[in-house]
Amino acid sequence: MNNPRRKIKSRVFEAEVIPGLESFAIDELHDRFGAEASKVRRVRAGFIRFRFSEPAQLLLALRSVIAVYQVHHFVIPRPKALLGHEHFARLTKILNETAQSFAEPPRTFGIGAAGARTSVMRRLHQALLDKLNLAPAEDGKGELFVRLQPKREAQGWELLIRISQRPLSARAYRVVNMPGSLNATAAYAMTQLESLDNGATVVNLCSGASTILIEQALVQPQHQLIAIDCSETALSAGARNASASGIGHRILHIQADAGQSPLPSHSADRLYADLPFGHHVGSHETNRRLYPAILEEAERLARSRAPFIILTHEVKLLRRCLQQSSWAISSEIRINLRGLHPRVFVLRRNSTRI
Repeated sequence: MNNPRRKIKSRVFEAEVIPGLESFAIDELHDRFGAEASKVRRVRAGFIRFRFSEPAQLLLALRSVIAVYQVHHFVIPRPKALLGHEHFARLTKILNETAQSFAEPPRTFGIGAAGARTSVMRRLHQALLDKLNLAPAEDGKGELFVRLQPKREAQGWELLIRISQRPLSARAYRVVNMPGSLNATAAYAMTQLESLDNGATVVNLCSGASTILIEQALVQPQHQLIAIDCSETALSAGARNASASGIGHRILHIQADAGQSPLPSHSADRLYADLPFGHHVGSHETNRRLYPAILEEAERLARSRAPFIILTHEVKLLRRCLQQSSWAISSEIRINLRGLHPRVFVLRRNSTRI
């Protein structure tokens, strides 16, 4: 009897990740796919490579990565050779096959490459637009997007084609975007920092658009989730996003000052806060008042061993505030978000100050 599952030849993929969070993507690949994702390695900041022997569409379920690209090797001395008949035919075949895998036909196309403004790259870009009958992407990437780069280990160039119509970090549930909203892959990583028993109560202070709690609910569904924010606009956005994710009924949204919540003391098994950076949201002056109040309120809400997981760009301010609190830094991760370098802190109660 023939095996109904056709064996797929192992292919090379590259995942784009928030720099600093590569280990979370490596762990997710191993956890989800085991040996089917092999030779997983970090190739440079923000990128990991691996071989995969299952259908590429399975990789669209990854929550820790910004985007996944399939890698194709062209044995050519320089990009100009892609305009030749043989290589151009292969290139357009790859692009058409990828476009056909999308739920909807792509409308825009973009190329990312060093020297993208050179005459050769402009000619290649225009030739592909004409052949594929697509419009140039206003954001430089578009719905069908490729990157072109020299091959590191051997002669030639690599074409990396994104296997999804939009980045995986652009979650379908994000129906309301707010200034300063947390990147969903960073939120996912925050949910993976500490284990959590079923039935736990999770409180998100300064919850914003509820991205952290939505990511928590989608990967660990057996928890009580509470979002607290003083902004009615933020809570409305969070509720709509939660509803779009299919778990809206599982998050309780409460409008309140995050420094004075209506929750009972010692009721939280885990706390989160995506604190204002003082750039798109808030200011340094308001943060000087907000941060101590948040730490104090989290101290009141936390059960004895509850971690407090914080993302902030105001690192010096947070460290100063911690000196006057019962919280101590258990671990920290420096990441790169759109040119900013915030840190994720895991805080635990300092027993000597309790």
